[in-house]
Amino acid sequence: MSAVPGASNYFKGSVVSYATETKIKVLGIAPELIEKYSVVSAEVAQAMALSIRKIMETDFAIATTGNAGPSKGDSEAEVGTVFIALATPNEVIVQEFNFGQPREKVLERAVNKSLEMLQKEILKMPFE
Repeated sequence: MSAVPGASNYFKGSVVSYATETKIKVLGIAPELIEKYSVVSAEVAQAMALSIRKIMETDFAIATTGNAGPSKGDSEAEVGTVFIALATPNEVIVQEFNFGQPREKVLERAVNKSLEMLQKEILKMPFE
């Protein structure tokens, strides 16, 4: 996202909250939410997107949480499961995917689908 000159006009930054602990400490995700729904869940993805939108003070924020494999981590989610949340000015859209295997494909597909979701919502916005 930041490879294009002038990216700072639209890209404020990112947080890679890979570990559950980072989701809690940096993004402020309630441990009770993770305990109740699992770190790989729609509820946690939504909370992450809302948190990053607030931290970055942006109109849009994307959050992903999933299990890319090769084995299960802090969740019982099947390998390939990814939740993508997109916080917009009006709502949070959360979708669940199973991108299969291998790990590299899961990561690539999650990035592509995240950007596709963002593009779709941006195109709905009225131009001023």
